[in-house]
Amino acid sequence: MKKKTAPKRATARKTVKLTIPRSRSVSSNQSIIFRRIVIISACLVMVVGIVATFNHGTASQAVAGASITRRLFNQTTVTIPSIPNATGYNIYYGQTGQKFTNAVRDIPVNVHQYTVSYLKKGVTYQYTEAAIVGGKEVNFTPVQTITSLQSM
Repeated sequence: MKKKTAPKRATARKTVKLTIPRSRSVSSNQSIIFRRIVIISACLVMVVGIVATFNHGTASQAVAGASITRRLFNQTTVTIPSIPNATGYNIYYGQTGQKFTNAVRDIPVNVHQYTVSYLKKGVTYQYTEAAIVGGKEVNFTPVQTITSLQSM
């Protein structure tokens, strides 16, 4: 007896050709990249001008053609007394009548003057200093009022 076998089915293979549409040519891609670079560069120039205004009070040095000359902040120099066995100093300052809202920490022991910057014009500030001895703050100076502000 002969074995019966199932008839072979014809297998149809479909070839699917994938095509990726090109919407831009190489030259237009380069044009878009160039435009983006120009826009980013313009933004960076604006940021540099803004930062220069806040840091130095004028943007004319950072951005050609700008003529902002109004100073926004003041600064003062604080003298730090020398304390025996100190490993560093901290300065705490804030507006008069409020808590000390700002701190400058870990000032090296060989620094005896520190410039406190970004003080608002027309505002009175107070400060105190502390020495770090044995890892602890000691020898707080009496609270002092900042009376002379210099323009930044």
